[in-house]
Amino acid sequence: MSRKVKDIMKYREISLICLFIAIPLNVINIFLGFRWLTILGISLLAIFFIMAFTLWRCPVCKRRLPLRFDVDTDLNDIYRCPYCDTKFLSGEIID
Repeated sequence: MSRKVKDIMKYREISLICLFIAIPLNVINIFLGFRWLTILGISLLAIFFIMAFTLWRCPVCKRRLPLRFDVDTDLNDIYRCPYCDTKFLSGEIID
């Protein structure tokens, strides 16, 4: 039996996309020196940190989940909370 919760995995994917866009933008900006690239890169990096620290929490125990990223297990897979051992995927808690 599964319970519906807010889809924190979708928030996680959005925040990681912001991170993966922000880093190359800032590196490219070192060579080009455009002010708007700086503002865009820093804004995307800020969005990543805000989403990671406010929305990336376990839906059961409400503790902040680790920020580390593993390509093999984090995207489109069941995530397991390291604190309460709850499994969740796509907005549902899996019993």
